[in-house]
Amino acid sequence: MNREIIEKAVEEARNGESKLMISDRRDTFTIEHDDLAELELSDEHLQVKMEEGKSTVYVEYDSIHKLVVERDRSASSSHRAGFGATRG
Repeated sequence: MNREIIEKAVEEARNGESKLMISDRRDTFTIEHDDLAELELSDEHLQVKMEEGKSTVYVEYDSIHKLVVERDRSASSSHRAGFGATRG
């Protein structure tokens, strides 16, 4: 997935106090809003410290096939913004 798309999704999640759901070729995981501050983007991958710093997840950009920004469900309605990647 393109780094600019990932940056846009991360920025939207941070600004909207949302969660970021990432699907790669092996797994899907959710980064809670509080953990987004620990998310770093490098040239080839993103890394995030989760579970109060007990674990660090590295995901290569090329392995990401779906990003979903999920806003807080306690709001009046649930909103999602999705970003997908396809191989051409």
